[in-house]
Amino acid sequence: MLKVFDSAVTFSEFPDEIALCVNISNCPCDCSGCSEPWLKKDIGKELTSEVIQDLLDKHPDCTVFGLMGGDADHADIIRIALYVRSHSQMKVGFYSGRDYVDTSLVPFLDYYKIGRWIAPVGEEEEWHTKSCGPLQFPFTNQIFFRCEGEKLIDCSYLFRKNPLSDLQRYIVGA
Repeated sequence: MLKVFDSAVTFSEFPDEIALCVNISNCPCDCSGCSEPWLKKDIGKELTSEVIQDLLDKHPDCTVFGLMGGDADHADIIRIALYVRSHSQMKVGFYSGRDYVDTSLVPFLDYYKIGRWIAPVGEEEEWHTKSCGPLQFPFTNQIFFRCEGEKLIDCSYLFRKNPLSDLQRYIVGA
């Protein structure tokens, strides 16, 4: 059974959604330069039906229940998704640190992000040109999908809507 370490409401993890992001511990991915290394530990509270319901009750205005991790137990991802869908109007999203899709999960999800965390290295002004970092980077290794039945639609571009750095190519010098 998966364990929740903490949770937060965000506006950036799932584009155009208000997300209740639930950080799952006991991550097996072991990404080099992990941005949240404490989530490698088996810590937190078991994500029982009661705990899920408490989170749903406390966040009725959220539109997505986001599981940030959970690669240690994909069967439990399905259990949680089924519970959330049957007890709320929330969509379900899953952020995986794997570089591949587990197709058995797709029918139970509305959003699915894959890709291990690769920490940006080198000069900061060059980060956006490398296969690393967050989904906002144009060459990131991560992919964000919208799930429709058993189909996956790549929606990674939603993280790069109107980025400030892209505006520079439209500015004509005086």
